Amino acid sequence: MAIDWQYSLQFYFNQIISYSDPFSMLTLVSLIVSGIFLIGIIHALYQSYKKNELIETLFFLIAMFFLIIGAVSAIVLRFIYENLGLKGLGDILSILMSVSILICVTLVNLFSIRVTFPKRYKFFLGILLVLFGILVYTGFWATLEGPPHSQVVDFGLVFSPVITLIRVIGLVSFSIIPISLFFYHAKKVREEQRSHSNLSIWLGLGILCFSIAIVVATAYPRFQLIQVMYVPAAIIFYICFSMPDWFKRKIGWTD
Repeated sequence: MAIDWQYSLQFYFNQIISYSDPFSMLTLVSLIVSGIFLIGIIHALYQSYKKNELIETLFFLIAMFFLIIGAVSAIVLRFIYENLGLKGLGDILSILMSVSILICVTLVNLFSIRVTFPKRYKFFLGILLVLFGILVYTGFWATLEGPPHSQVVDFGLVFSPVITLIRVIGLVSFSIIPISLFFYHAKKVREEQRSHSNLSIWLGLGILCFSIAIVVATAYPRFQLIQVMYVPAAIIFYICFSMPDWFKRKIGWTD
């Protein structure tokens, strides 16, 4: 692994001036707020799964667990890079964070396929596995290789333009599938099942917010503030799965 001299200089300079970035604090608060709603989502999903034992519910439940792992890893990763200077440990944690998020995104895709077009499940599964393999391999390889393929900038791991382009294309593809499926499904069943159509629109919006946070953070890692988009995503998911009475009335849902 090549030595990242830029990170070493940045770390020691930060220790001398002890600079605190207000945007980093806002990002941290956003992740904590999202985490609170994630706990609520997991509880609602668990209760739903105990009741109906649907594989779709299990997919999203496990996805939320991996999202929490990814969020916690992101917080700890920033602390390691910025305060401990243990780049090797940070790189390992960065791989864990990336794989956790990718597993989460894959499971969200599987959930959306099973809910909207279950007959196309095997076709989409093949595409997802290929994308997953490419993203895991490129991230793992670039992280272990170090500069110039990856380096720590502003205490976040940044990939080279080529690796970043590959990962952005892969993540955009990951994101387009569930968003398109939910919006198309909403349009398709609009006349017969308006409540299901409304719910599909809200789920599509939640995945859109979630995808924006992931894709933008991958394309431009220094813009960590984009992670505030996890907050509306978590709120939308929580409302959709907990189904409070006011939300049922709004979308015309009947039990």
